[in-house]
Amino acid sequence: MAKMQYSNEQLFEIGKIHYEKLALHCQTLEVSGFWEQARQVMGQSSTEVLDVYLQSMLMQLGISIGTISGSRLVFVRDVPISNPLGIEEGTEMDDKFMRDVARVCHMPPILIQLCSLYDKENDDDMTEYFIDAMLNIMFCLSCLDNGSREEASEFVKEYYNKVSYYVGGKTTAEHARYFFVKLNDGCIQCNVEKKIPVREQDKEEEKEGEQQKEEVSQEEVWAEEEEYDTEKSVQNWEEIDEEEIPQDWGGYETEEEGQALLEKTGENCLDKGENGIQEEMESDMIYQDREKKTKTDQDMSAAMLLAEEKAEEKTEEEKEAELARQAKEQFLIVKRRIQEREHAEERAHEEKIRELMGELNSLVGLENVKQEIQSLINLIKIRKMRRKMQLPEMEMSYHMVFTGSPGTGKTTVARLVAKIYKELGILSEGNLVETDRSGLVAGYVGQTAIKVHEIVEKAIGGILFIDEAYSLANPDIQNDFGTEAVDALVKLMEDHRDNLVIIVAGYTEEMQSFLKSNTGLISRFNKFIDFPDYSKTELVSIMNVMAKNAGLEIVKEAQKQVLLMLEHKREEEWKDFGNARGIRNLFERFIMNQANRLVMLQEPTKEELITIQPEDVAV
Repeated sequence: MAKMQYSNEQLFEIGKIHYEKLALHCQTLEVSGFWEQARQVMGQSSTEVLDVYLQSMLMQLGISIGTISGSRLVFVRDVPISNPLGIEEGTEMDDKFMRDVARVCHMPPILIQLCSLYDKENDDDMTEYFIDAMLNIMFCLSCLDNGSREEASEFVKEYYNKVSYYVGGKTTAEHARYFFVKLNDGCIQCNVEKKIPVREQDKEEEKEGEQQKEEVSQEEVWAEEEEYDTEKSVQNWEEIDEEEIPQDWGGYETEEEGQALLEKTGENCLDKGENGIQEEMESDMIYQDREKKTKTDQDMSAAMLLAEEKAEEKTEEEKEAELARQAKEQFLIVKRRIQEREHAEERAHEEKIRELMGELNSLVGLENVKQEIQSLINLIKIRKMRRKMQLPEMEMSYHMVFTGSPGTGKTTVARLVAKIYKELGILSEGNLVETDRSGLVAGYVGQTAIKVHEIVEKAIGGILFIDEAYSLANPDIQNDFGTEAVDALVKLMEDHRDNLVIIVAGYTEEMQSFLKSNTGLISRFNKFIDFPDYSKTELVSIMNVMAKNAGLEIVKEAQKQVLLMLEHKREEEWKDFGNARGIRNLFERFIMNQANRLVMLQEPTKEELITIQPEDVAV
């Protein structure tokens, strides 16, 4: 079978599928009670131990094949449901870190051991499936960036030789055949042969057959032994000359010789008298004492041997207990270091969130928006705490609706929210992709869904910000492709709900109508944040921030002149002004006026170069 060439995206997906199988086996151990004792010792769930074990094995594998960076490092980070080793693209793999990883790899494979116990008690084959999924994930890592599974063959073979011991009922040849197929299969897939359930009736018939077979075998053994003894006896007798066979008279040539010898022997016995008989009795007693002593010595030797065996058994138990104690100590050391690393990462995330919230709070106005975002962050933190303590939690949608006029800071806030969500673990990348109707809707049948898929793919891991989203639903236009775009969005939101957030933005009334255009939107967009128009004073403050960021300063008189200019705008002019966008346009106009003024000077000073004067504030 020709081997498939997988893309990195496919390998990530295959790795996650097989990880889910491992997690399911862990859940089986939890539900069936096999993990309870391990939980008391380790203080962790089976999936937490799985993630440490899997990440450590993958790190060791990456090192063995020569590289553990780039996409392979991201694979180690993203395939498990958690990231206990704190793997990031810039993770520094110092000696201490690698020692921790090596310790985990050399610990007894507790999960596989428990799978084996489960199989023995339930006549199942979960161990084979668990190991098979582990091998598939390892091969996915080795195949990244156009690599091959042959690069990992030595490491995986050594790993399989260690853990296949826990798979019961298979010969060495069967293990070798399985691994050969695994290494040379064209696809990365399950290679375990499904165990066929045996009916109870079949079990009884098989048991009876085995008993009959044993009885027949025993009878055959007895018959063979009897036949052997007979043949041996016949053989021995055939080897003796007939003349040597003793007759009834004791083997002598004549009866008289035999009788004479018998009489002589009788006389000798009588000649012994009582002393002779006594001597013989004493000799018999000595012989009996010797036999008794020999038996006593044998009994004592057996007792000593039994004591030695018990001592050896006790020594073995002590050795096993010591090994178990050392394994537990090593695990606790690694666990403590992992926890320290997790705490450090949590502190770093908290610091980053504070920085981002500081950036949000530095924005002019938007007090209600800032409070809403802070409340959302608090809610997410509490949800994480409840999940960690295994408390029930309500389902939560992170999609939002930003309502308000253009230029009120919706895109700026969305960009900050994307970064905050990443630090909170809601999103993996924290990027922001902006689009509108033109980026989602095509002019031909069937093209709109393709455009929507393309734009969503760019936004996965971050936030897709759709400005003026209400323009997608236009009930006045028949056969409008905007409806097709909305339908595609609803489906993709569900498909990528764990790593994609969509924020739709637009005027308040129009957005209400937009959400009613599709029943799937109302249930998914339940967080509304309103962005009010800036006041005239706030717009002047925004201009000052823009000037400061550009290395300029607007003098007081110029600021008063800008405020006066804004106050004299008519109502219809405000509709097209665009809040912060309008004030940016004014600021850029003032910079151009300053440049036209300064170019007339021969040698302008530094003060003149960084100052916006009243004469520059003109439209």
